[in-house]
Amino acid sequence: MARKPTPQWLQGLQSFQKPKSEEEHPSTPIDRPSDHSTVLLEDDPNSEDSTELEPRESLPHPVKHRVAKISKRAAKTATAATTVTAHRMGSLAKAWKWQLIWLSILGVFGGTGAIAFLWISKVPPAVECQKVTVQSLESEQLSCAQQAAQSGNADQIIASINLVKGWTTEHPLYGQSRSLLEDWSNTLLILARDRVNQRDIKGAVSLANQIPQSSPIYKDAQAAIDRWQAEYRRGEAIYAKIVDALKKQSWDKASEQMAQLALVNDPGWQERLGQIREQTNSEKKAWKSLTDARNFAKANPPTQLGQAIALADPIDRKTFVWTLQANQEVTRWRNTIFSLVIAQFDQQKIGVASNLLNSLPESVQLTGANQDLIRLVRAREIETANRYNAPGLERIVPIMMATHLVKQIDSQSPFASRAKTLIPRLEQQTQDLMQLNVASTIANLQQIPMLEVAIAQATSVQPKRPGRLHAQTLIAQWRKELQSMQDRPVLTRAEQVAKSGKVGNLRSAIALASLVKPQRSLRIQAQTNIADWTNQIEIIEDRPIINNARAIAQTGQLGQAINVAGSIRPGRALYNEAQGLIGEWVYQIQLAEDRPVLNQAAGLAGQGYLTRAIDVAAGIAPGRPLYGEARGLIGQWAAERAEIWRQRDGAPQPAPSYESPVQSAPSPEPSRSEPMPPASSEPTPPQ
Repeated sequence: MARKPTPQWLQGLQSFQKPKSEEEHPSTPIDRPSDHSTVLLEDDPNSEDSTELEPRESLPHPVKHRVAKISKRAAKTATAATTVTAHRMGSLAKAWKWQLIWLSILGVFGGTGAIAFLWISKVPPAVECQKVTVQSLESEQLSCAQQAAQSGNADQIIASINLVKGWTTEHPLYGQSRSLLEDWSNTLLILARDRVNQRDIKGAVSLANQIPQSSPIYKDAQAAIDRWQAEYRRGEAIYAKIVDALKKQSWDKASEQMAQLALVNDPGWQERLGQIREQTNSEKKAWKSLTDARNFAKANPPTQLGQAIALADPIDRKTFVWTLQANQEVTRWRNTIFSLVIAQFDQQKIGVASNLLNSLPESVQLTGANQDLIRLVRAREIETANRYNAPGLERIVPIMMATHLVKQIDSQSPFASRAKTLIPRLEQQTQDLMQLNVASTIANLQQIPMLEVAIAQATSVQPKRPGRLHAQTLIAQWRKELQSMQDRPVLTRAEQVAKSGKVGNLRSAIALASLVKPQRSLRIQAQTNIADWTNQIEIIEDRPIINNARAIAQTGQLGQAINVAGSIRPGRALYNEAQGLIGEWVYQIQLAEDRPVLNQAAGLAGQGYLTRAIDVAAGIAPGRPLYGEARGLIGQWAAERAEIWRQRDGAPQPAPSYESPVQSAPSPEPSRSEPMPPASSEPTPPQ
């Protein structure tokens, strides 16, 4: 059977096929041609070219060695060597032919596999998600959706879910999208639970509802939604009961409902539980404040309602106590206060009206009419304020402010008529104050002509003007200053004359000071100086009389000394001193007169004549120096005499009273046991 010709794509590989080594294919004898040479020539369509030898350098090493040997042996016969070499090369080509073919086939398939492996293992280029649109490949959209969902943003996760939720099993990316859809749904459900923990039930439900029915966890999401909404509605129902209890001040019922609310499995209600407890405490405090305010309002007159409002002022405005009860109470009390203010204002009791307004806390809500009344009272208070001693600008500025306040009262206000009456008075008072301010500036120069000008300026303020009283006050003040400036030189001259202290000079000083007429500003000072100088004259005149009386008293002539000192008339400067000396000397005289009498009585008592001793001591009259001592001895002797009588008769006898010589009862006759004093022992009554 004939051999098939060699394919053309293998012919090129045959020239690169290496022959087998000499050890694998033993060489045939040189003189013996190869058995396959003919076949080689038959199979090779280009037999002419097959006889050509390759260069030695291209031959394998064993072949090259053998060729070298043959060349040495056949150096002389070139033709024979060439023939042998040609046969040898043909034999080698025949031996390597099929091996080269299979190696080429394996090389082609190996290269193709290597190229395929490199193509499969090579990382595809990254997708630019900024450039991906709805028209882009779905694989690119899915890749970008996966990247976006990794951010954890709810909107991006929802967008990723919406991309794949409609894919069916026929979609080529369905298998890959199912696992992603489950992951994204789980992440979205976790975010929804976070919203629940953040007290955002609506947000949580909205997120969980974004999980589609095609998601594996759709039923779990819907169950979670039902559970969240049920617990939230349960908390709402309990909270409504708590609110109702707080509105009715049912603190026990509110506490019971709060205990029920603590069992609600909802983070939002659990977090609000603390706020509800704080609200309950605020309600209790508010109720106590309102109760105290009500009790105070009942126990005090309406004029004290401002303090009741102040007691209710700390109540939290967000409590039910305030919104449902306290606000109405405070409004009623406020209206009562303003009614009283109107009554006091109309009775011209501006101070009382102002005090009522001052009793209201600043937090009290005021109506437009209330504010108009306050403006009216404040303006009237400024108008009637007695601030005449204040500087001019400090008087004018408040009046101008009061005028501005009253002009703010609307023409439709219930106090518009009162404001309309007050505005002209305030404007006139402003004019009068400006005129008087000019006069005061002139008077401050403290010169007689300037004071006269200032007085004339103030006198021009006519009666019935608002500034008339102020003008009269300034005129009186400036007239005093003017009179003082006119009379001061006269009084100063009198003081200089009186400095010598002589009687004649003092009388001259008195005459000068008497020139200051009554109703003059220095009249009191002049009269004071005149009294001082008169006393000095009297002292100079009466001092010798006092000294003479002292000298006479030192000689023992106390009666004559008394007569001399008594010559000083009442009202004189030394009269009190003279009377003091006279009293001292009279005391000495009475002491000298009564001492012998008391000694005589004591002697009688010592001898046992108690009744007689009592009678003698009773002769010392009240007001005399020894009267007190005499009464003490009389009491002592009367007690001794009563004791003697008791021992004699066995019964007590009433002791006579010796309150005074006139009132004392006659002494009983002495008993036979009491000795009678000798007649010579009778004391002589004092002369």
